[in-house]
Amino acid sequence: MKFDRGYFIIGTDTGIGKTYFSSLLYKGIKDIDGGYYKPIQSGCLKKDDGALYAPDVEFVCFMNGKEYDKNMVTYTLEAEVSPHLASELENVKIDIEKIKKTWTELKKKYKYMVVEGAGGLYVPLIRDKFYIFDLIKELNLPVILVCSSRVGAINHTILTIEALKKMGISIHGLVFNRVSEDLDSNYFEKDNIDVILKLSGIERYLLVNSDQREIPKEELQRFLEIEV
Repeated sequence: MKFDRGYFIIGTDTGIGKTYFSSLLYKGIKDIDGGYYKPIQSGCLKKDDGALYAPDVEFVCFMNGKEYDKNMVTYTLEAEVSPHLASELENVKIDIEKIKKTWTELKKKYKYMVVEGAGGLYVPLIRDKFYIFDLIKELNLPVILVCSSRVGAINHTILTIEALKKMGISIHGLVFNRVSEDLDSNYFEKDNIDVILKLSGIERYLLVNSDQREIPKEELQRFLEIEV
């Protein structure tokens, strides 16, 4: 099947909710030939069978009612540190060509893809040589930036957006994660969102609540600009 479109998910910082949003996005597209891919993950868990399991992949599969799929991840590293350091500690050589080969195979299999990064834009995959932003460029995907509406969100989000623009990386849209359901009662959150949208000039965005289990079809179609 001819590959149509994919999205590279990054966050403004660690723990912002990339995996949570990725699981919701995957749920929305999996029935229209959508797939999920995590090129590399550190902080993996060794199970009874001796294999390392990527927690992000486990979560995405759990949220979508399916068995763990080892084909969703290329590199699993045990140390809970940045991928470049984990690979050094475990004597694992990160081969970007291997990731690109897997990506080529996935593009043939799926029409839409959710590709989840590791942390933020400047996370190193290979020390002094290759970063998340390099991988985004290699895969040639637009970015969906997961951010927040809490205090500090304006600075973190705008700095990441400006970096993406300078790098020539396309921004598909913003996702404000863990937003309060009643924004009128949380005026500072609404104001943070308004300021970010005005400063960035980005019009395509989603609001995701902390207990949300799916993205309404109409909202997803508007955000992705595809039929779901």
